[in-house]
Amino acid sequence: MKKRIILGIIVLIATFNTFSEELSSEELFNTGLKYHTEKNYKEAEKYYKESFLKKADGDTAYNLGVLYDTTKDVKQAEKYYKEAVRLGQVKAYYKLGYLYSKNKNKNLAIENYKQAVEKTKNVDAMYNLGLIYEETNQKNEAIKYFQMAADKGDKDSYDNLGNLYMETGNLALAEKNYKIAADKYNNAEAAYNLGVLYEKKNDNKNAIKYFEKAMSAGIKGGYYRLGLLYDEVKDSKKAEQYYKLAVDKENDDTAAYNLAVLYEKSGKLSEAEKYFLSAYNKNKTGKSALNLGTIYEKQKKYDLAEKYYKEAMNSGEKQKAAYNLIYLYQEQNKGEKAAEILKNMDGVNEDPELLYNIALSYDTANNKVEAEKYYLKAIEKGKLTIAMNNLAILYYEQKKLQESLKYYKILVDDYGKTENAYNTGLIYSQLKQPKEAIKYFEIALNKAGNKNALYNLGVSYYDLGDKNTAKKYLKQAAGNGDKDAQLMLDGME
Repeated sequence: MKKRIILGIIVLIATFNTFSEELSSEELFNTGLKYHTEKNYKEAEKYYKESFLKKADGDTAYNLGVLYDTTKDVKQAEKYYKEAVRLGQVKAYYKLGYLYSKNKNKNLAIENYKQAVEKTKNVDAMYNLGLIYEETNQKNEAIKYFQMAADKGDKDSYDNLGNLYMETGNLALAEKNYKIAADKYNNAEAAYNLGVLYEKKNDNKNAIKYFEKAMSAGIKGGYYRLGLLYDEVKDSKKAEQYYKLAVDKENDDTAAYNLAVLYEKSGKLSEAEKYFLSAYNKNKTGKSALNLGTIYEKQKKYDLAEKYYKEAMNSGEKQKAAYNLIYLYQEQNKGEKAAEILKNMDGVNEDPELLYNIALSYDTANNKVEAEKYYLKAIEKGKLTIAMNNLAILYYEQKKLQESLKYYKILVDDYGKTENAYNTGLIYSQLKQPKEAIKYFEIALNKAGNKNALYNLGVSYYDLGDKNTAKKYLKQAAGNGDKDAQLMLDGME
């Protein structure tokens, strides 16, 4: 089941008065709306608030609520949604209901959803009221609101109604609602639930009919699907029960796999091993070998984990198994061993991912010579940006600034990795090239949003002799709490 939210902001179109020296509230609103739709929330907030100061109206308050909702400022969102309601924008009731629902305040959620239903006939509010009442075991109220939503054309509500009537033992109404969902709206889960219902009524013919309908829509097998549904709702005991039935009665290999996963998640590793082994012995695939390797690693049976990871690598799961094998050895502080094993794999010299992981293994083992060698190979074969990044760091740590700079520049200039612009600027600063440093610090600031670049821009402009521009950036940095920037400013006075 899902909670619904209506996303959207109030759109107001007004003709701009180009002859006025001061923007009207409508013009301010529309400017805020423009920034809002562009996701420039800071500017949108500014113009909305200026509009609201000139003219307090429900639409502006509503959009401010939506803005703060989007930016996760719950208190401000609540404040402006309430203002919107006070000023007559009744759409805000639904937003308040959803806000309170997200924050587990069910009483206030109910209160506002009810207002949304009463004043705007909001179908999603009806649906969400049904969910809340269902969660709090108030089945009659849940049925009431799901029925209201269904009467307004909400197709999801029929399945919810079927579930509630099943829980209250009203099989006739459960059947009625499931049939609408399954037959009219092709709801596969409702078809499956009808199968369960008919099974309970010992109506095998209809049970088969609706299980088949569910399977034709992508839900596989009767017992397997039961296990899967219970798995999805976190009822592990029933999921286990039906998966076992699917394995024993239908010889369902997928159910055996899911049962093993269920045991793995619950920490029953011996049981998980049993079913993964069963799946493996029936079908020796790379995936089944990989699963066994994972279980053995969790059991700290490292020799067996290594055995099955190697088998998986040779059976179609090359990259995944390689990553796991690397982690296995790195977990045991055997980075060099991981690298040596990877170096002997078929096709390794043509596989940039494996070359990168060999480099990383050497890097973590502090063998920088071999790390450099394999980072370069990974870059040559696959242009891997992560390898370029690590190589740039490696060179920087070795004080090979020109080599480090080369890869940082490639990352920024050729691949648009603006998060590396700051480090590029730092190296240019260290190389006493302030003009180039400024170029990359500006990218770091404007495209990557790195506020640390403000101080460095100030220093770089100072080095160029442009004290006015230097002060501009240093003041911004100091305003963000940068003590070094403030010290430099004090020294320039």
